[in-house]
Amino acid sequence: MNDPDKTSAGTDQKGQGGYWSSRFKGLLQVGAGNMFASSIIAGFLLGFLLDKWLETAPVFMLVLGALGVVAGMRNAKKTLLATGRDESDKKDSDRL
Repeated sequence: MNDPDKTSAGTDQKGQGGYWSSRFKGLLQVGAGNMFASSIIAGFLLGFLLDKWLETAPVFMLVLGALGVVAGMRNAKKTLLATGRDESDKKDSDRL
């Protein structure tokens, strides 16, 4: 009936896939935070350099810093959505 070799091999492969899958998702989530922070830092740094070069007030630093925040949120959202969801999880709009 049930071959013990086949059932144990199937469980091991499923367990290993789940382990590595969760590790990969964790790395993507850490990467999303790093992208968010680096986008903000890059925006403020470029704005600071432009302000210094053009001898303006903190105009470019504030504008490019705000753009860095928006870009960081967008990139982090894309990365977090790339981690995927389980088939059983549904979006809020699908629950209605």
